[in-house]
Order: sequence, then structure tokens, then C-alpha cells
Amino acid sequence: MNFYTLLNISTKIKSTTLKLIGIYVLHLLDRRHLSVRIDPSLNCNLFCRMCYFSSMEQRKKLKGIIPEIDFSHIAKVLFPRAFQVYVGCGAEPTTHRNFIELVKLAKEYNVPDVGVVTNGQLLTEKQIEYLTDIKLNELTLSCHGVTKESYEHFMTNSKFNRFLNTLELIEKYKNIKKSKYPEIRINYTVNNKNLSELNKFFTVFDKYNINTLQIRPVINIGGKYSHAITDEQIPEYNNIINSLKNECSMRGIRLLANTTNVQFTRKNNNAKVADAVYCYIGPKTTEKLNITWKNTNFAEFTRQTAWRKKLYTLILGKKESTLNKSTANYEVFE
Repeated sequence: MNFYTLLNISTKIKSTTLKLIGIYVLHLLDRRHLSVRIDPSLNCNLFCRMCYFSSMEQRKKLKGIIPEIDFSHIAKVLFPRAFQVYVGCGAEPTTHRNFIELVKLAKEYNVPDVGVVTNGQLLTEKQIEYLTDIKLNELTLSCHGVTKESYEHFMTNSKFNRFLNTLELIEKYKNIKKSKYPEIRINYTVNNKNLSELNKFFTVFDKYNINTLQIRPVINIGGKYSHAITDEQIPEYNNIINSLKNECSMRGIRLLANTTNVQFTRKNNNAKVADAVYCYIGPKTTEKLNITWKNTNFAEFTRQTAWRKKLYTLILGKKESTLNKSTANYEVFE
């Protein structure tokens, strides 16, 4: 059962409180209930303008890697409780030379949904072949422009042709291996400058076997550019999303899009559920929690993260999600 199946089930349950109680029951029964997001490296090869990595001040703070010796210990503690493990969260996982080892471990622990989130610029042909061989469930690629000019402008230090070559290599090895994996998801962060060119998305990307397309309105997370869609552009945005719905439907592509809260002005109860299952691991986790992975078990990890306390406050409505406003703030069109 993959993430999107769980998402559909969750959508049918209207009560946020009931969902949170269900997560707690799974926890008590030692069942899988966590979405583990791992940044093996707090580095990035790009300077994307809408990301905090475009700020030199932030880049100086965001340093470090998880030692590879800790990978197996992290897996032992968390992967048996994870319904999802994604390598890459707020940084670029391919800047860690052995990031694939985490994918391999997640597969060995039979995690149902294993993915990698990347800009794709550093992925090698050998890595793509290996990810195809082990049937990585989903490869999420960031793409913030349909044209070469926009792509390379907003994803500073990138090469558009390199991105297209990555997509071609994925197709090549999926065809050679006769595999549908990894499924490809494109994450497109939309702003007031790259909105209109979304009309041409399939003119450029139709030949690639994309499974999921997410259109995510920009929010200010400390990047150099955070100019959101203006009030005057909302009708254009809605028209483009409606067009993409039809285009995606014809191609059997899943569309994730925010159509009801584009400017993030309304409360998002889905973020509470996302917060309850969200488990972030990065190079600074051990220091923050005062633990060593080798000498930690799941019970100790839960105590140190105060997970139960967080869940109680979410259930009782005494706490709002600490995740950013765009988290789980979209509808699914299939």
C-alpha cells in the first residue's frame, strides 16, 4: 500500500481527531505509522532562488552529513515503524556519496513506500540503473520552470539539458528492465513569474513517463525570491490547473494541486495529520536529541522526541502543526 492509497483512505475519513487517534493506535500496536524523511547531507549543489539555499547566510548554518556507519542503526530504530521512507527532505541527498545505502536499507526492511527527492542534477547513470534494479517506488524531481530560461534562472547553477537527460536515462533503464519503477513525480513550485509557462508543460514533458505532477504555490522559506501568485493572477492559475486536470487525466497522471487555499490564508487540518506521522532525521538529530543511534531503540527515540506529548496536544486541539503552510495543502486528482 503506497502513500497515495493511504492518502485516498485518509481523505475519506473526515474527522481529523479520528485520524490522529488511529495513528496513536498503530503506534501502540507496534505497526507502521511514521513517514521518515532523511537528509543524509545538509548541503545542496544548487542555489534555487525560492529556497533557503539561495542565502549564503543560511548555507553557512546548514552543514554536516550523517556518517554512513549510522545508517544501519537509524534503519534498525525507525524503519520497522515506517510506512514511508524518503531520502531527501530539505537538502540535496545526492551530495552524500552513499545516499543510496539508505534506500537499500529501507527496501531490506520492507518499507512499503520508498522514495528519493532530488533536483536530479548529480544523479549518475549508474545510480539511476541501481534505483531501477531495486525498484525504488518513487523518484521526485524538482522542476521550477518549463523553459530552459526559467528553469536555470530559478534553479541557479542547474542545467536544463542535464535535467532532461536524467529523465531520458530513467526511461531508458525502466524500458531495459521492463519495470514501472521508479515512478516519477515532478514537483513544480509556482510563482508570479513561472505561472504562465505551465500551459506548455506537456509540450516539453509529454514524452517522459511522468506518474505524478505537483503544482505547489511558493511560500517564503528564506529564499531570495518568494513572490507569490498575485490576486490578479488567481483566475489564470485556476484556468491553468483546470487545463492540467484534463491533460493529466488523459495521460493517466496523478495531479496534486492546491485549488482551494492558494494563498494559504485558511487553516489546514491536514497538516496536523502530516505532523503526527512526520519524522525528520538529519545530521544534527543526534545532537538535538542527545542520543547516539547505535545505543538508541525506538522507545528511547520516542521519549526524546516527545512524540506522544505532541500527539496528545494535536488530538486535544491545543497545538497547531509546526510544519510549513504548504504541507499536505493540496487536493489529489486522479
